[in-house]
Amino acid sequence: MPPKNVKITNPHTVKCVAILLLFLALIPSNAGCAKQTADFDLSFKPFGINELLGFKIEVDLATCGTQLQSEELQRIANRVSELRGLEFSKPAKFRKCSETVVRYEILQTFSEETPSQELESDRKLLAALGLIPAEENLAKTLMEILTEQIAGTYSTETKEITIMQEKQAGEATEEITIAHEVTHCLQDQNFHLDMPPLDEESFNGDNEIAIQSLAEGDATLTMLDYAEKYSDIVSLMREESQIPDNASEKLEKAPFYIRESLLFPYQEGLEFAMYLKTIGGYDALNNAFRNPPLSSEQIIHPEKYIAREQPKVIDIPDLLPFLPKGWKMINNDCVGELDLKLWFEQYCGASTSKDVSSGWGGNAIQYYQGRRNNYLLVNIFDWDSKEDAQEFFDGYRNLISERFGKVKEKRSGESFYMLEDTDDSFFCSIDETQTLCLQANKASLIQDVAPAFGALGGLMK
Repeated sequence: MPPKNVKITNPHTVKCVAILLLFLALIPSNAGCAKQTADFDLSFKPFGINELLGFKIEVDLATCGTQLQSEELQRIANRVSELRGLEFSKPAKFRKCSETVVRYEILQTFSEETPSQELESDRKLLAALGLIPAEENLAKTLMEILTEQIAGTYSTETKEITIMQEKQAGEATEEITIAHEVTHCLQDQNFHLDMPPLDEESFNGDNEIAIQSLAEGDATLTMLDYAEKYSDIVSLMREESQIPDNASEKLEKAPFYIRESLLFPYQEGLEFAMYLKTIGGYDALNNAFRNPPLSSEQIIHPEKYIAREQPKVIDIPDLLPFLPKGWKMINNDCVGELDLKLWFEQYCGASTSKDVSSGWGGNAIQYYQGRRNNYLLVNIFDWDSKEDAQEFFDGYRNLISERFGKVKEKRSGESFYMLEDTDDSFFCSIDETQTLCLQANKASLIQDVAPAFGALGGLMK
């Protein structure tokens, strides 16, 4: 998804921050120290399809971390508190830690404790949608990106801001990096980032990326306000010019969907925060933490957040009675407007993507796994209007054609069609404001489960 134009006083500052975000933003660390085990949770949903990574880390403070206290750090914290209009309930805690050790611990723990079945189910779902190549090593791709650049982190577990001691980002860049992380500290102390309504067990991927976009958008906006008021723009530009061209090589080479999803909370989150601040100042942002956005749709269209337009709830019927013995549902999530937009942009271009995705009203998606490579994908959308549903119904056929080239139309009618390529079958139907997409490696599987969907699947009985 092309980033929107960021309207800010100095365009050079925007360019600098865009590069800086790859340093400070892609790993919201919860790495613990003081010889205790602490949750290390990549709290964001990089692409809105189930939480991919969650594991524990143990770090020895005596060998890799040093508590920091200085007048300079306190001055930055006080400035951020004044700019943001939030008070500290307790002093911000800072530590300096080796980037090498943090990277090693992340990679080691990922290798040892990441639930492989969960990661594999995510890989299968994304590959089935064509959002990543079928052969993509998702674990390797994510960890290479997430460990590519680390400059500063804030932990909701230890309540510490960590500064990487080997980073040579320059004084001006380091200062606004700290300002960004201090903002997260203020958010946590005032609104509790790891508690409801900002963290719920029931959240799906789209809920979580909306929450992260609020937090990162606010922190980025505060960082920009800080830079404008306190930073030497000339120094920032000079430090920017010294950043190597390949500083974000892994991110730039990642599949389009992964790359854009990782950047979304910072780019679109910033625009969301700017929108709220424009209409109601930082008080409007404070209220958003108390009543957070719950969909990427609300981040992309802030006016829908203001109007409290919530995602429609969609219930998928139990399909196991219609499937052979031994089948399991291994993934259950939501394709948000962000996911939909990137999906169509990848295959049909930005203009079509915008037209199709803007009518998103809600979604539920499930992936069922049978023996060997047998699978079934169920994807139901609810749209804002009948016209929006029709636009997707027509556009999905084009997406499949663009993705696979020649596909055969096996059956069709006014409200449904069935397509096949050499390996998979695709069914799409429309009823009022809902569309149903079924995808499987055997057409018979689609025919078996279609009756469970009533009017949406009735033509396939």
